[in-house]
Amino acid sequence: MNSWERVCRAMELSIPDRVPIYEMHVPPAIASVILGKKPSEVLLHNPEAVFEMAASGRRIDVDSLNRRIADELVEVCERARIDWVRVVWGYARPPRRVRRLGDHVWEVDGAVYAWSGETLWRLDEPSSYDPDDVLRMCRESSVEVEDDVFDVLRHVVRRVKGLKFISFDADGTWGPIVSSPNLLRHVLRWMYTRPDVVEALIRRYTRWAVEVGRRAIDEGADAVQMCVDYGNKNGPWMSPAMFKRFIKPALREHVNAFKRRGAFVVLHSDGNIEPLLPDIVDAGVDAYQGIDVMAGMSLARVKELYGDELCLVGNVDPRVIEFGTREDVEREVDRCLAEGAQGGGYVLSTSANISANTNAQNFLHMIEYAVRRGTYNRLTP
Repeated sequence: MNSWERVCRAMELSIPDRVPIYEMHVPPAIASVILGKKPSEVLLHNPEAVFEMAASGRRIDVDSLNRRIADELVEVCERARIDWVRVVWGYARPPRRVRRLGDHVWEVDGAVYAWSGETLWRLDEPSSYDPDDVLRMCRESSVEVEDDVFDVLRHVVRRVKGLKFISFDADGTWGPIVSSPNLLRHVLRWMYTRPDVVEALIRRYTRWAVEVGRRAIDEGADAVQMCVDYGNKNGPWMSPAMFKRFIKPALREHVNAFKRRGAFVVLHSDGNIEPLLPDIVDAGVDAYQGIDVMAGMSLARVKELYGDELCLVGNVDPRVIEFGTREDVEREVDRCLAEGAQGGGYVLSTSANISANTNAQNFLHMIEYAVRRGTYNRLTP
């Protein structure tokens, strides 16, 4: 059974030859060990390397850049025995006016960004938003998706389609909102004071994300992953009632659009989102990735409640990967296999990802041990 067959079988809540392996975000510190490069030479998940090239005055060829990122992504997954490839967005154009403003702070084509926690945060986001301006923008905007963002996907599809399971990101239910902290604060308040603006904003993002997902599926993606982060360590950002009113209709629209194209739908969320899971399951997603152990989520409990409706993906503690011994890693893998890999429908990964981790030896040992140990109900002694 190859990787693609293995993950598909798990997505269908069945039992493959062994537990499939996934990792959302292999950071440069770990990818460099796998690839035998310096971290600064890794382009995958490393916009600062691209900014450095642009700031030095080097000409950046976007086609070559996207091909190199695709090659690194495939090589990481092949060498580390990762079954499921989460394809990153390609560069649609190179950054042109780039200068470093400080440690991990950059001005790029007039916008200011900080690279923190393996995430690019925009520092010059407006501090306040006028709800009527947002409403007007939503009503006047059209759906435009640049073709080049699928270039990495195209290269990956050409290399491993049918061999590795391939996913691409597209979410308009909450991801674009939670990625902008000031906008998030306004939206949480507008849910009570200006529900019309929240509905219009989510409708606009949904139109865009559905188009991205459809295009990705047509290019060869087996699944669309929705990175939503519906909660934090204290619980969901909104009440279940607010989720049902504002988010669930958009989530169902995403799911229906992607499934009609023949793809699986994966929902990734950090945070403790247990109160929202009944509506997430009812919306029809195929898999839930994350099951955030650092926010108190229990893989055993989610498996007991929803394991016959959802493929579960997680939830090895990234703190164990970063700071534990090899024996600690093995115990953590054993826990996840015991809690998740009973009756099918399970993929092992960290919870929610190792984007801030640097311990390549423990990460690779997690995979090696899981591959050797993890055969679902036939777990080897």
